[in-house]
Amino acid sequence: MDLRLIPASPADIADPSPALLRGVAEGYASAQQGLAELAAVLAIMGAAPRPAPWADWWALAATGAIVGLCGFKAAPDAAGAAEIAYGSFPRLEGRGVATAMAAGLIDIAARHGALAVTAHTLLPGNASATVLRRNGFSLLGTVIDPEDGEVCAWRRPVG
Repeated sequence: MDLRLIPASPADIADPSPALLRGVAEGYASAQQGLAELAAVLAIMGAAPRPAPWADWWALAATGAIVGLCGFKAAPDAAGAAEIAYGSFPRLEGRGVATAMAAGLIDIAARHGALAVTAHTLLPGNASATVLRRNGFSLLGTVIDPEDGEVCAWRRPVG
């Protein structure tokens, strides 16, 4: 999927752009539901302030619609690894949006000095695992995530 990442913030929900409104209309059962869910995700992702570029990003498709939300959980750690998270809008899943978002985040990380990108998935055989494999990640095993419990840990060197 052809898309580019543009900065996202909670303010975008209060005053949604035409691109966000179009994407929410295409990607959710209702615009109200979509904006409410995106506001909740942005609140969680932004709970700990992160410096640019290690924050949140909208996925803007070539069609002019925003089709997903992604970002970094934090700036790179002491080992130079930055953890990513991503999600396409529900009705747009299975179209390559998440794969393209992950690729975009890898590119941002590489351009800003990260040495590796990491991610967590709940199961080794789900759609997120496919996204990560398509982007060159290797499954390291399971770890305990403070928010999600036991998860699969993935890593990809960059740069």
